[in-house]
Amino acid sequence: MEITFYKEIDSTNSEAKRLVDAGKAPGFAIAAERQTAGRGRFDRVWQTPAGNLALTFAIPAPLSRADLPTLALMTGLALHDILQPLMQDSAKVQIKWPNDMLVNGHKVSGTLIELVGKVLYIGIGVNLVSRPENVPYETFSLADKVKISLEELAQALTQCWNMHLNQWLEFGFTPICEQYNAHLYGRNAPLRISLDRDRTEWASGICTGVTREGHICLRDQNGKITSYNAGDIDIIRRL
Repeated sequence: MEITFYKEIDSTNSEAKRLVDAGKAPGFAIAAERQTAGRGRFDRVWQTPAGNLALTFAIPAPLSRADLPTLALMTGLALHDILQPLMQDSAKVQIKWPNDMLVNGHKVSGTLIELVGKVLYIGIGVNLVSRPENVPYETFSLADKVKISLEELAQALTQCWNMHLNQWLEFGFTPICEQYNAHLYGRNAPLRISLDRDRTEWASGICTGVTREGHICLRDQNGKITSYNAGDIDIIRRL
């Protein structure tokens, strides 16, 4: 997959959309080492100071796929499979459902997936050389443990993600569900999930993992298991 690198841009997702609107066929990547208007889920600000990686894949959307939401989890597993070998045994990389990445419980990357028309934009931000400031959770920078250039990381992520994408397109999420669960943050432990944008509605229980549909499951004190297809894992206040 072709990667176009930028020193600075407003948003790699936005630039990828502009290129598609101008006639570029999806099936490419945009990378930048600084974003001035990066976004996360729920329109939250995603900080990309100079030297950190912002990367967006633009691909044709497989709209006929009933399991399209599991693409988000596949992306999380692809990120894990790149970051954990970089850490080796010095730190533990886990997936915060559906696809944020944690190193020793501290957030190192986030993903924003947008469907516009018949194109999917998969935006990934990685704290490569510095940590965001003034955020309500613990953060991590890869530079704390490893040395890798932005170009090397972008190339490695693109290659790994593209490999996972091809496998997902052929076989779906089911064959990798248990592999995903093996790296899931909070599995077999108490978790809270905010169920709405304003974080006023919550669900809590023991996390039993995700289903083949990509839903996360919580077991309450009576043993009842409930699955959720959307929500935000609370990594600030654990039960």
